[in-house]
Amino acid sequence: MIDNAITNGIIEPAILNELIHLNSTPNIKILDATFVLTEPEETPYQIYMKSRIGNAIFFDINKIADSQSDLPRMLPSSDKFETKVSDLGISNNDLVVIYGQAGMLMGAARAWLMFRIFGHDKVCILNGGLPAWLNEGFTLNSSPIPTPVKTQFKAKFRPELVCNIDNVKRESESGTAFILDARSKERFNGTHPEPRAKMCCGHIPRSNNVPCKTLIKDDTKKLKSKKELQDIFNKIGVGKDAFVITTCGSGVTACVITFALYHIGNKKAVLYDGAWSEWGRTKLKNKIETT
Repeated sequence: MIDNAITNGIIEPAILNELIHLNSTPNIKILDATFVLTEPEETPYQIYMKSRIGNAIFFDINKIADSQSDLPRMLPSSDKFETKVSDLGISNNDLVVIYGQAGMLMGAARAWLMFRIFGHDKVCILNGGLPAWLNEGFTLNSSPIPTPVKTQFKAKFRPELVCNIDNVKRESESGTAFILDARSKERFNGTHPEPRAKMCCGHIPRSNNVPCKTLIKDDTKKLKSKKELQDIFNKIGVGKDAFVITTCGSGVTACVITFALYHIGNKKAVLYDGAWSEWGRTKLKNKIETT
């Protein structure tokens, strides 16, 4: 049951509920990794403080990031990741289950990939996130949150799962990799303005548009079936063993593509962490395509 969740990256609400109530997995840590682009009246953290799944801990991808970079939410150093994760009470022996308050599109996949990049494979995402959990009749915990007991998590950085702008330029010019962009069709085509200032509109040459929303079911907020996902990738020629680079606006929704590929068996997709926030800067004058 647990091995299957790790292999496919997904754990169903009923299985997680069973693990919580039967205590059949004592080393299980649940993380709420909700992220939003615009600041709402009630923040994800405030919602988490009111109620959460089990004894979930809040995982803030804005804070567990490289604070020295002028790009948003770049990966932290191994040392910083070790410290932050240890402070959350997570050890290398723990099964980490991640969920999002609105489903699977924002935050959860980014946190999942961060754990994999830093060498922790015992990690999966709650299929459908909080909406699916509630829709299937499971309850939330509104009791006070205990202070995590600090651990000694050790990170092992996997450079093969991340690439930089020079790598992407090379692959874009040679056409040897599939570069998949998770942004909306309008932003990819350059017909809709970017949300950040001093940014060009369009996409990386030779990249393909796979809007992250197309990988998720509208009604249940769950990941589409393996067949549905494979059909989506097959249409652009991406097979199980294809060399793939994922990108988006700032390295968050790209992880949804990475996660979907992992779920169907392509476990070597590479994240372009700088994403369009770096490539699309007007001052860099990178090659850009539109429509």
